[in-house]
Amino acid sequence: MGLFSRITDTATEVSGHAALTKNIRKAVEGGDQEAASTFRTGTLAAALTAKGRDARGEEVVAYVEKVVAADGDGRRTGWLRH
Repeated sequence: MGLFSRITDTATEVSGHAALTKNIRKAVEGGDQEAASTFRTGTLAAALTAKGRDARGEEVVAYVEKVVAADGDGRRTGWLRH
């Protein structure tokens, strides 16, 4: 893997996590209590460190579990795909 590929891969990771963070903020601002109580990992940590990546993944799983417990289904988690 060349240096250019590493740079573009990193930029893609940061961009993707930035978009997810933006969607998390929108959910919280929209009153999503499960999102507010679950997500803590920042964009750069999630995109650039293994610990952050793993933490963000665990947060996504925990969020979906909380929503399913609260709502009886996972329809409200659809924003995670975008």
